[in-house]
Formats: sequence, structure tokens, C-alpha cells
Amino acid sequence: MRIPTRHMERPFPFLGRPALFVHTPKCGGSYVAAAIGRRRFARAPEQRHPRLRGHLTWIEYRDRLAEMGQDVRDRLTISLVRNPWDWHLSWFNYIRADTGGRRSGHVLEHTLFQRFSFHDYIDWLEDPDAPRGPQGYIVRQLSDWFVDESGRIAVDHVLRQEHLADDLRRLARAEGLCLKLPRRRRNASRTAGARDWRPFYSDHDAERIARRHARDIALFGYSFDPDPAR
Repeated sequence: MRIPTRHMERPFPFLGRPALFVHTPKCGGSYVAAAIGRRRFARAPEQRHPRLRGHLTWIEYRDRLAEMGQDVRDRLTISLVRNPWDWHLSWFNYIRADTGGRRSGHVLEHTLFQRFSFHDYIDWLEDPDAPRGPQGYIVRQLSDWFVDESGRIAVDHVLRQEHLADDLRRLARAEGLCLKLPRRRRNASRTAGARDWRPFYSDHDAERIARRHARDIALFGYSFDPDPAR
């Protein structure tokens, strides 16, 4: 993918700075794609090549690009992160509402979650023998998408879902990019009218998510209580 550095480059997907978007799911990727340009994003090699499609991690991109004779370090690399407690509530609501699991690909999970409470969902996460589909996205830490084997952040920029528009503006200034931010964001997977995930968690369930996402919390300072400064 190439990200435009000047307004005149925006209509031409083959112009701009070489970049790689490591798409952590359920963190605002559609908004990032719109800011870069949906047509440009759709024509990116990562979207068209069969070995580069999907929510690959930085490690997977690095290795697959190397097999194709390319170096991931030759591209500006960008990824996303989100508060883990918010992330799981978003996943649960998204998959439950995704009829037949067609959009998410989580067909089995969609069927299971129809009869789950959110507490049941966390029980399911914690059970290694529970039935689950092949994707495995939900059971990962968010940082799995953008760290190397040592657990260090490998991408150039990690944008926070909580203030994605501001982070994209900072990215554009820092790297000299020409982005066009959409006017508003939507998140259909969030419970209608709810902006605070805390009422959906018991103390025990909140602690279980904290343990599952220990590295995410250590890297980004996330906490169960929303912090408007983050």
C-alpha cells in the first residue's frame, strides 16, 4: 500500500509512501482505511495477494514478505490498539449481531453467543477446551498483532482506538502524510447507547481480562476504569 504525501497523489493508488497497515481487528480499521482512501486501500497488494490477506500479525507479514523477496522494514508500519475490556465487549456484541457469522467469519461463535451472557463469554474465553472457530482472534492479546518474538513493539506507530482521529492527525504531521479523516465514526458492535464497559463486568471477570491482557496493559497503561487522558 502507498499512503499519499500530497493532495495530488490521492486519486492515484500507485503514488505515495510505501506503508503496511497491520490491522488489529475491532480497533477502528475501517476508519483508518477511509482516512487513507478506500479505493487505494482496496487496491493495496496486502488486500489482493492471497498470502497477505486477512488480519495478519507483523511477524506473519514479515515472514511472508521475506518469502516474496521483500523487507517489511522498507515500509512505514502502522497498527492499532484498544482498551482490552472495551475490545472484548465489542467482539461479543459484534459476533452476536453478525447474522450467520458472515461478516466476521466466526460462524461457530455466532451460534454459541446467541445463548451466552457476557459472563458466559468470558467463561468460554477461559476454557481451552471450549469449541471455537479457526480464526483465534478473540483469544489473543491485542499486542500480538504488532510485537516481535521478544514482545517488543515492532511497528513504527500504534494508534489508539480511544482517540483515533487525533492519533491519525499526529501520524500525518510526523510522517508527512496526506490523510482525509471521515467526519464521524460508528461502532455498531457496541451495546446501543453504552459508552462505559464497566457495568457489563463483575470484579472477577474484569480481573480475568486483566490477566489475559497483561502485556497490553504493561505496554499501554490501560486500566479497567476509563481514563479520558489516554
